[in-house]
Amino acid sequence: MRMIEDLFYGNICPCEKHLTRGSEYSHLLELAVKNEEKLSALLSPQQKDVFEKVKDCMTDMNNILEKEAFIDGFRLGVKLIAEAVYDKTGDI
Repeated sequence: MRMIEDLFYGNICPCEKHLTRGSEYSHLLELAVKNEEKLSALLSPQQKDVFEKVKDCMTDMNNILEKEAFIDGFRLGVKLIAEAVYDKTGDI
């Protein structure tokens, strides 16, 4: 099957990532969870509610940034391919 068909049928999910144990990201995630637990223990119920709303906003903003970065990267890749295929100047 061609890659475009795989993408159409949902066999490719560019946003799907696998967490590697021991990676820098994994370490930072563990640290963030520990600090969030510590902070949450210090907050009142009202403050926890505000904190949850802030985290939700941050998640939404990160999702937007990831989508935009994917789009920008995809566009750049297509432009590079188009230039490589259609540039007939022969210049080095």
